[in-house]
Amino acid sequence: MNNSMDNEALEKLNGVQKKELLGRLLSSLLDNLSEVEKKELLQKIVSSSGENLQVIDMVEH
Repeated sequence: MNNSMDNEALEKLNGVQKKELLGRLLSSLLDNLSEVEKKELLQKIVSSSGENLQVIDMVEH
């Protein structure tokens, strides 16, 4: 599949389907990371978006 076909397929998905796909992709990508690596990655994501780092502690629980 080329990029234009991929984009067309993604555009046809509704919001719920996109979130489900994103969840599956993230799970697949994070599957081989340790808990420490996952936490560090989450910290980088949250801090780069300007969000409060306390969110990370809430996600852990």
